[in-house]
Amino acid sequence: MAKVLVLGGGTAGLVAARYLKAEADRLKLDVDVTMVTASERHYMPPLFMEVALGSAEGHETWAPIKNAEKVYGFKVDIDRVTEIDLDNRQVKTEDGKVYDYDYLVLGLGVKYVWDKYKGLAEYGYHNFTLEGALELRKALYEFKGKKIVIYTPEAPHRCGIYPYEMGLNLRMYFEHRGIDDVEITVVHPDKEPAIGLGPDLVRFFRREMEKARVNFIRNEGHVEITPNKVITKNAEVEYDLLIKVPPIAIPDVMAFMADEKDPRWAKVKGPDFRYPGYDEVYVVSEASMPPLGLLTAGVPLHNASIVSATSILHQIHGGFPVAEYAPTMCVGHGYNTGFIGNCEYEWTGSKYRRECYLLFKSPLVRMMKDSFYRGWLDSLRL
Repeated sequence: MAKVLVLGGGTAGLVAARYLKAEADRLKLDVDVTMVTASERHYMPPLFMEVALGSAEGHETWAPIKNAEKVYGFKVDIDRVTEIDLDNRQVKTEDGKVYDYDYLVLGLGVKYVWDKYKGLAEYGYHNFTLEGALELRKALYEFKGKKIVIYTPEAPHRCGIYPYEMGLNLRMYFEHRGIDDVEITVVHPDKEPAIGLGPDLVRFFRREMEKARVNFIRNEGHVEITPNKVITKNAEVEYDLLIKVPPIAIPDVMAFMADEKDPRWAKVKGPDFRYPGYDEVYVVSEASMPPLGLLTAGVPLHNASIVSATSILHQIHGGFPVAEYAPTMCVGHGYNTGFIGNCEYEWTGSKYRRECYLLFKSPLVRMMKDSFYRGWLDSLRL
C-alpha cells in the first residue's frame, strides 16, 4: 500500500487529497490518503472581503474539513505539524503523533509577517482572516472620516488583484450607503494596477478605477506608517482609515526548505512542484508559486495540486498521465461590473511563462464568483 500524506486543509491540500483518493479508487489502487491540518475549518478566504463589506456572514466563509472524510473518502486528522523530517520520511505533530509516508504533499500555505515593516502591525485593518474581516466591517460601518488608503508594502501577496478589487467595491459600498465624500487611494508596488496580469487587465482596472474615482499611487519603498499617514520613499499619503495587505512568507515549520535567493519562498522545481533532492515530496502552496513564475491565488494552487497529484499517481500506477499546468481563470468584480480573464502557461525549462488576457466583462461576474465560492463550501456541508 502506498501512503500519501497531505499537510494542510486549504485549497491546495483539499484538491490534492480528493483527486488522489478519487483516482486511486477508480483505478483500484491500494493507496492510503491522509490529511493533517491544524484547523477544523476549511475557509474560503475571498469571502472575507464580503464579510468586511457586509454581504456575507462569518459562518458562510467556512465548512468543517472533517466532513471531507464522508464526502471524499480520505482520512482527516486535526493536529498541528511541528516537524518535517524528509530524510526519514516522517512528520511529527503537536499531539505527539508520528506519520510515515511514501509521498508527501505540502499545502501549508504561508504565514503573515505583519512586523516586517515599521508601523504595519500597529495601525490599520485587514480582511485576510475572518477575525480581521469582522473588525474591518465594524470600522467601515462606523467610518466618519474622508480618506481611505489601501496599502500594500510588498509584492507578491495573496490574491494579486485584491487591493484594486477592494478599492472598487468600497466605492460601491459607500454609494449604496449614500456616502459620496470618500477619497479612496490604493498604494501598491505595481507600476500599473494588476500589471502581472497583462495589458488587458491593466486597462480594465485603470478604466474602472477612474470611473469609481479610486486613486493609484505606486509604492517605491516603505518608510513607515503613523497613526494618520502612510510614508513611502516617494509619497506621504494621509488616511482616516487604513486597510493593509500583509507580507507573506514560508511557514515556520518549512523554514528549512527556504530558497537562498529569496527566503520568503520554498525551494521547488518544475514543472511538477517537487522539492529538490526528494522526488516524493511536493510543495504546493503560495510559498512555492513565485519561484516558478506563478500567481499566489486559489486557482493557480488548484492547478498545481492537480499536477502534483497526477505525478504521484504516475509513480504509483505507472503510465498515469501527468497533467500539464492548465490555463487559469482570474475572476474579479467591483463597482458596477466585473471581469473574467484567462492566463495561459508554458514551461520554459526553469519557470512558467504566462500570457493573460481579458475574456469578457459583465455585472453578472459578482454572482458567478460568489456562487462558485459558496458551492465549493457547500460540498463539505453534510
